[in-house]
This record gives sequence, C-alpha cells and structure tokens, in this order.
Amino acid sequence: MKNKIIFILVVVLLGAAAYVWLKPNDDAAFREEMRDFGVKNIDAIDEIIISEKGYDSIVLTKQGESWKVNGKFMARPDLMATLLSTINKVKVKNRIPKEGIKQLTNLLAVHHKSVQIYANDELIKSYWVGGKTMDSRGTYMLMHNDDGDTSNIPFVTHIEGFEGYLTERYVSQEDLWRDAHLFYFPEMGISTIMVEYPENKAQSFKIQIDEKNIELFPLNSDVAAPKVNMAALKTYLLNYKEVSAESFITKNNITKRDSLLKTSPLFVITVIDNKNNKNVIKGYRRKTLPGEVNYLGQHTEYDVDRLFGITSNDKELCILQHYIFDRLTKNLSDFTNF
Repeated sequence: MKNKIIFILVVVLLGAAAYVWLKPNDDAAFREEMRDFGVKNIDAIDEIIISEKGYDSIVLTKQGESWKVNGKFMARPDLMATLLSTINKVKVKNRIPKEGIKQLTNLLAVHHKSVQIYANDELIKSYWVGGKTMDSRGTYMLMHNDDGDTSNIPFVTHIEGFEGYLTERYVSQEDLWRDAHLFYFPEMGISTIMVEYPENKAQSFKIQIDEKNIELFPLNSDVAAPKVNMAALKTYLLNYKEVSAESFITKNNITKRDSLLKTSPLFVITVIDNKNNKNVIKGYRRKTLPGEVNYLGQHTEYDVDRLFGITSNDKELCILQHYIFDRLTKNLSDFTNF
C-alpha cells in the first residue's frame, strides 16, 4: 500500500510539473501567435525583407511568377523556392530551458537576421533568425508581435523531416541572390540571334526564327545563306534554352568593366525574344594571373577555362565559362560547309 501511495504521488507531481510547463499562459511569450513562425499560404506573400548587421537589407518583391531583388535583378529561383518552403514549414521544435532564456535573448539581440513577411502590402509575420543549436538540428528564433516588440522568449525551430539548421536559408547577401541566367528560353520563344566577332566579321551570323521558318544570314546581309545544315542549326538553337554566368562581380568592378569596354570584345551575342526584348552579352579574354597554370601545369597568357562578360547595357561584369560559350560561338561556316 505504501509503495502504491508513493507511486501515485510521483505521478501527480510529474503531471503538475508538466501542466505548469505546458499550460496556456496569458503572457505574450507563450501565446500561440508568438510561437507560430510558419506561414500557411505562401502564395499570398508578395514581399520579404531580410536584414543582417553588416549587410544591406534584401527586399524580395514578387512580380508575376518571379521575384526581384532590391528592385535590381531577378532572384535565383532555387534560393527563392528554398526560402518560401522554409517560411511555410518552419515550426517550434522545443522551448528553451528557463535558465538559458536571458543569455540567449541577449545573444540574439546582437546576432540575428531580421525577417519581415508581407501579404497584400500588410506585415503578416516578423521574427529574428539566430544561430544553430549545439547538435546543428535546430535554429534559435524569436517572434515579434504586431507592434514590432519581441516576445523576449526564443524558441528552437526546425522543419520536420529535415536534418540541419535553417539560418543559411535566409540569405542576406545581395550577391548570392543574383540569378546567373543570361539567356533563359525553355520554350525557345526567340525571334533573332546575332553572333558577332569584331575580329572576324566574315564568320559573324544572324538567325531569324518564326513559326514556319529558321533562316541563317551573314550578319551584315539581308540575303539568307542558300545551303544550310538545318540539323546542325536546330541543335545549335537548343543551347539557348538556359545559359548562365558562373558568377557576377559586383564589388570593385567599375574600373575593370570600363577598362574592358575600351577594348574589342572577343564576341557579342544578341538575343531578341518574341516580345522584342533584347539581351546582349559581350565576351572578353581573361588574362591569367602570375603563377596561374592550366591543367597541364603550363602558364598561358589567357585563361583557357574562363573569360569576362559584360551585360545589362554594359553595366554588369561577370565571369563566363568557355565550356558553355564555346557551344554558342560557332562560325557561319559551321552551318554552311557540309
């Protein structure tokens, strides 16, 4: 009987402790909305702001099916999909032990990414994203209320089924958001392609496309080439479905860009789509750096793997790969001599 009474008392005490720990609390720290980090209807989101000390704020604005970064360029679709999925699925994993709340809150106040989410121009969610837990399977977050005040109670968050932390999914560096696509025509939708070689004009060419015909011209001629390897030409066009730069150079790029613009480019590729939008990329040889060698261990004057590119009305400098652009920089004779 005595053991039974002791067992009942233990059960009661454990139940009371659990109730105190889990019971609803009127304090803002424990209200449901201060733990509800996820956004159920991500299709309604039209703006996301991510800011971090030491970086400029990232303002992502929805435009149709795409997103624009700081009003400058289109966001990388892969990063955008990851961010929206995180915003939708993030939820509380567990609370912070009471003795660690103050220290962690002070740490979050100094080191965090601030996230603000809008739908129909109305702020619907605002929180801080901190670092990872010791086991790297959770992320510290702190919710803001409607007045912008913090709840003062951080939580460990996660995504069910995902092993890892979420901090890096909230990208706060503008450079990393830049969509590297130069040409993107998965459904083709191209009306004209012009490939110009300033140092070899005889091999420069133009392709005109409509619903019925594909025609090849010498670049500065209105007379179509009489004999064309149509199979080779159609295969060539497929290369324009998706063409990307390796990276964009956004810091300290003006001097280098202006220096390149004073020289003759290796090639100029112009693509005009069916809506008459024009996109131009100019390619320039990239000189190797002292001590830089090729795969044979030999020093060459010019980089055999990469070259510089200038696009967006001569405003943006990027790195291109020969592996990709060698497919685009064919000669006129490649389609006429067969």
